[in-house]
Amino acid sequence: MKLIGFIWCFLPAFVQLNAQFDMESIAKQEILKHRDFFQNQNKRDLKNQIDVLFAELYIQPNLNNGRIEKGSVLYVFKALNTINSLTIDLRQELKVDSIIFKNQRIGFTRSNEMQIRIVLTQNIDLGNIDSIKICYSGTPNMSKRAYFRSVTASGPNIATLSQPYGAHYWWPSFENLNDKIDSININLLVDTPFVGVSNGNLVNTDTIGNKILYQFEHRYPIVTYLVAISVSKYNKYIQKAYLNSVNKEIDIINYVFPHDPIESNQEKTIETVKIMHLFDSLFGAYPFHKEHYGHAQFTMGGGMEHQTMSFMSNFNYDLIAHELAHQWFGDKVTCSSWQELWLNEGFATYLNLLCYDFLKPKSEWIAVLKTFNEDVMRKTNGSVYARDTIDESALFDYRTTYQKGAMILHQLRWQIGDQAFFNALKSYINDVQLSYSFANQNQLKYYLELNSGQNLTKYFNDWVFGEGYPIYKIQWEQKGKTLNLKINQTPSDKSVSQFDIPLPILIKGKNKDSLIRIPIEGLNFEYNIPIDFIVNELIFNPEQDIIAKASIVFPKNNNDLIKLYPNPLISNLFFSVDNADVESILIFDAIGRLVFENKFETIIPSNTISEINLNALKSGIYHIKLKTTDNRIINKTITKI
Repeated sequence: MKLIGFIWCFLPAFVQLNAQFDMESIAKQEILKHRDFFQNQNKRDLKNQIDVLFAELYIQPNLNNGRIEKGSVLYVFKALNTINSLTIDLRQELKVDSIIFKNQRIGFTRSNEMQIRIVLTQNIDLGNIDSIKICYSGTPNMSKRAYFRSVTASGPNIATLSQPYGAHYWWPSFENLNDKIDSININLLVDTPFVGVSNGNLVNTDTIGNKILYQFEHRYPIVTYLVAISVSKYNKYIQKAYLNSVNKEIDIINYVFPHDPIESNQEKTIETVKIMHLFDSLFGAYPFHKEHYGHAQFTMGGGMEHQTMSFMSNFNYDLIAHELAHQWFGDKVTCSSWQELWLNEGFATYLNLLCYDFLKPKSEWIAVLKTFNEDVMRKTNGSVYARDTIDESALFDYRTTYQKGAMILHQLRWQIGDQAFFNALKSYINDVQLSYSFANQNQLKYYLELNSGQNLTKYFNDWVFGEGYPIYKIQWEQKGKTLNLKINQTPSDKSVSQFDIPLPILIKGKNKDSLIRIPIEGLNFEYNIPIDFIVNELIFNPEQDIIAKASIVFPKNNNDLIKLYPNPLISNLFFSVDNADVESILIFDAIGRLVFENKFETIIPSNTISEINLNALKSGIYHIKLKTTDNRIINKTITKI
């Protein structure tokens, strides 16, 4: 039996330190999870007084009502300046039973409903290491569901979800985005037959009467909001993933509710292995490979990327990918400000998309990008940079923080190329100053510029700080072996005067296609492309690489009422009629015989480009009659070659 590493309400004489679905529903559930915590963010003092080197947390929850019968936390820390007091985040519903400093009980005052202030009996000088222990108890406020009790078909479940500022609802903590706890032990004393789950390795279990003590050790730096516990009846199974980056196999430990069919869950969670292999190959080793990864079911909707152990409501493919992605982007490297939350959520969402790029058919990859683009452009404004972090609905907005954050990464990948993009992200995520610490978007920008050789200041100004997207009107005409384009750009939001991302256009002919990138030369410009085949059609943004809208406009013929292309044609004919809806088309050959007739099932609205296949017609001259809903007849002559 391993020696228990704590003594109730007395400071240990010596502490050994070991520093070491669908996607939209995921986001909507996260909004609901976090929305209640931001209202008090501006009341917090986030200035660092100390560097937390080690924490040991003990909790004995009551499964019947959620009460914490006994709780304690020991902090070992280094003073960052001379200090005579500490401010600790702790909700007023939790009673402080004692505070131990230098083996003596000391007092405290409550600053407000969220914090206590501890006046130390002795100053701690700059650079000195010391410790403090807080013992507490009480029933947490469960209305915000940072700590909550629920009942499943298998019995009660107590679980936590602290992002962004919910840890103080259930344990005395320092909630900020500028210091990670270097190393932590977590001890859960729970009733038999319940199981305790937390971060890091389960190093020991000890039966104490009718209870079991679960002891976890986590030897990687961890931000406060990622510390988590869950207690429930669980079935446990382990799957394996071999990581080529470190030439070792790690455990994927899964805790699932007994009432869920374990075989079904195993079939879903095994996808984690393929996804982990992908992320391991693109971004380097799974960040916590010296320990493990895993999932624990809980009753909150969606999931939460708790370090080494994501809490999951289900095992939807997208949810698995999203939470695993956070182990790199969010857990290993954490955004240094909630204003830059997209560095966590936009990245995790894009890594989820990468699973479709690398592990699914191309059609699925293009389809999901198309959906994302359409969603981002449902509104004409919206920035991924959160100027108001008190407005939780804006901060966790799915369209901007998640989808647009993901798409500006994809767009940038298209602009600078795969090699530069993935090398930059790998350098960023493995920078020794940022790994297991915090990062901002300027540090990301540095690596993107370093690897691409491009100045990305305007890109970040337009797409990170700016709002909206470009709207293009493209008029084209083929003149011999030259394709002439007239391009007009209108930014959807006045925050950006001109977007400079190049335009991807697919030029389609009968037997030949050409995909080109057109550089932006202003809000209005002409661009000529040498072409050696007859153009049938232009397709804007065919693989959904950029965030933009475009309308393709045919050049007007002498008869301004109808636009028609190509003429001469090879197979397909495109036409559009100004200010008139078309109900039918008749085509006659040179001697007046009717050779084609189509009464459209759905009326073709005015100014809509439509297509008909005339491949069956022989070469020659033909006369077209378009009949409109107001009984007008529009005549036109075409040549089939």
